[in-house]
Amino acid sequence: MATQPFPRLTEEQYLRIERASDYKSEFVGGEMFAMPGGTPRHSMLGGNAFAELRAQLRGKRCRVLTSDMRLRTPAGSQHYPDVSVACGPVQLHPGSNDIMTNPVLLLEVLSPTTASYDRGAKFEMYKLIPTLSDYIILHQDSIFAEHYCKGSDGVWASLEYRGENARIPLTSIECELHLGSVYDGVMDDPA
Repeated sequence: MATQPFPRLTEEQYLRIERASDYKSEFVGGEMFAMPGGTPRHSMLGGNAFAELRAQLRGKRCRVLTSDMRLRTPAGSQHYPDVSVACGPVQLHPGSNDIMTNPVLLLEVLSPTTASYDRGAKFEMYKLIPTLSDYIILHQDSIFAEHYCKGSDGVWASLEYRGENARIPLTSIECELHLGSVYDGVMDDPA
């Protein structure tokens, strides 16, 4: 017996469901994917990174946004990065007031269940964003960050930073991310 194919959602159908929902879902290739809840470490890392970037960018032209800001890639996928930075006015997808399109920096806290996706397929979708210069992945099990940065030639380089003394230079937004501040108190709590 053949099974019926699962009907794909249009972007409009996804948005109608998503905006009425009590939980967040990402949209990729016509499918909705519910986002799991985060651990204490996940929440603290995202919050600390937001606070660290916000403090350094206060009064400058760049804005830091939380995981409540939905992001649309040029491929039409929609995501909720843990932290986003946009420089200049936040550009919204035409006809919306809640879908950003112009991040310069995206930051994700790595979860065991999404590790390969965050480094692979999701990053490939993020790379399509013309304004994106920096993608940072923070690990929950150790003080460790992966930094992907786009060079002036459009080629992405991968750098690793370990330990509380590490500082990630973010030339695109004229600041640096101090891992000691981002991981402050985080490793004391359960994963």
